[in-house]
Amino acid sequence: MTSNTPSNEDPSNLPNQTGNKPTIPAPVLRENPEPTNASEPIPLALTSIFFVIIFIAGIYLALNSGGFRSDVFSPDLVSWSGAGAGGPAAPVDPKVVGKRIFTQNCIACHQSTGLGMAGQWPPLVASEWVVGGDWVADNHLVGILLHGLQGAIQVKGATYNNAMPQWKQLKDDQIAAVLTYIRSEWGNAAAPISAEYVKSIRDKTIDRTEPWSQKELKAMPAESAGASVTPAAPAPAAPATPAAPAAASAGAKSTPSA
Repeated sequence: MTSNTPSNEDPSNLPNQTGNKPTIPAPVLRENPEPTNASEPIPLALTSIFFVIIFIAGIYLALNSGGFRSDVFSPDLVSWSGAGAGGPAAPVDPKVVGKRIFTQNCIACHQSTGLGMAGQWPPLVASEWVVGGDWVADNHLVGILLHGLQGAIQVKGATYNNAMPQWKQLKDDQIAAVLTYIRSEWGNAAAPISAEYVKSIRDKTIDRTEPWSQKELKAMPAESAGASVTPAAPAPAAPATPAAPAAASAGAKSTPSA
């Protein structure tokens, strides 16, 4: 009678049904079963956290992206005084805003040092185009920012022949800020440019669609920002209305009857 009790002997030494020893090597018989491919579902808690993060990030971008435009900046969202969002914001420093705009849009050509690239992009440091000099004035500088510049120009005795794009898509205060920054940085000491002056040049050249050339700018009469835009004189005070004469005393004294 055959026993069903498991044997402790080495399986390689046990005979098979035919009475012969098995041909499978013993190391193979001792191996564990081959693992099978299977996938475990992601825990529900982890999935929920992931979607919550995506949802919050989407709301943040929708409220603070500015349409993903590089020229969008809202000083009202920044407390420059350091008092926090709840404290009153100090007046915005145009140089701070101007440096930010310059870094985003101008630094590739004019470099962070303002020295430009020799033979390619003109310097801004001590440039007559920036601080004024020779025939160049403030209205020429603002006009270039608004409509661009193309063709050969002379800067500090050197010739540059490249194109500068227009930046009229920027707001008046943004153009004023970046011009104020470059006119007071790197040792430059020119007067600031106001947003009102930028608006006045924009209005005068609103129909222009092509970049300026040096010849066109040279034909434009020089104009200083300080001399062009002056505060409006206060309206004269209305003349004082003279006071009405005092009414005669009611019931004037009558002559007593005899």
